[in-house]
Amino acid sequence: MSAVEPVVTADSSLPTRPCLHCGRPVPQRASAGRPFQYCRDNDDACLKAARNARQRERHAPGLPGQLAQTWELVDRLEQATALLAGSINGELSAAGVESKIAAVRAEAAAQSASAAAEARDAQAAAESARAETQTAIAAAERESARREEAEQEARNAQAAAAQALDEAAQAAAREAEAVQRAAQAQQEARESAAEARRAEQEARDAESARDAALGRAVAAQNEAEQARDQAMREAAARERAEAASRQASAERSEALVVAERARAAADMQRERAEAEAARASSADERAAGIAKELQAAQAAMAEATLQAQQANAARDTAVAQLTSAQDEVGRLRAQLDAERARADELTARVLDLSAKLTQVPTQPTAAAQAEPEK
Repeated sequence: MSAVEPVVTADSSLPTRPCLHCGRPVPQRASAGRPFQYCRDNDDACLKAARNARQRERHAPGLPGQLAQTWELVDRLEQATALLAGSINGELSAAGVESKIAAVRAEAAAQSASAAAEARDAQAAAESARAETQTAIAAAERESARREEAEQEARNAQAAAAQALDEAAQAAAREAEAVQRAAQAQQEARESAAEARRAEQEARDAESARDAALGRAVAAQNEAEQARDQAMREAAARERAEAASRQASAERSEALVVAERARAAADMQRERAEAEAARASSADERAAGIAKELQAAQAAMAEATLQAQQANAARDTAVAQLTSAQDEVGRLRAQLDAERARADELTARVLDLSAKLTQVPTQPTAAAQAEPEK
């Protein structure tokens, strides 16, 4: 049995290999992998001692120097292989890659679901805002129609008030004319009364002179009777003038009442028009607010759509990264296999050189003398 062949100890089922420095058996792992070449229970003392010996012998001429350089190269390859294997087993192992894939898929699905939910919410908000906007527009149209109707009623009331004022002015003019006629009739009545008084005086004068001028007295009496008839007619005319004045006063009072009613109706219509205008302005403001909310909802829906597109792009990027990671894992595994094969080849060459070195009579003696000194 050679020095590098695995040995199964009697008290353990694990295979062993002799330490390349001290020759003690080193237990090996049961699974496949790089074998342990130095003792593992002395804080890598054998490994450090062998490395120090190779450092001293690397510049030696001949086969010992080449052997030391080869062992140093083997150590470096083993370190690189260990780092590469640790990286692959830790981060790029099948379980790690699968967990990363699952995490990326879960995150992409969550982002897609969130973006879809936000898009649905934004669309629902947009539909609601659109319905509210249509309702507000209809209300604004109704308010505008009512405002136009109120303005028309106000214009009609103003026209009626103007007509009532015209009628009141006409009634006042008629009243003034009636008053003037009454004053004229009173003047005529006063003149008639004066004439009657003069006639009575003349009658009295005629009675005193009755004996002297009977014919004149009879004529004067006739004139007096005519004057009384005229006075009676004047009195009747005065009564008619007073009745016309009272009728004109009643018509003026009625016209004033009609004018006051028309003015009150115009004020009421104006107040209604102002209230309708205020309600229409409030409806316009609500419609503007709802339009702003609709624009905000449309912006939110566009943002949610953009987020959904970004989530889909992130998912595609994650899938591409996953594919690239799988390719990188395959490449690293192939590289690891190549490095392992190269390390095995170099180990075989080192073992061959060691075997050749043991066949040289002087060099093993020097190596044996150097090891006890360490």
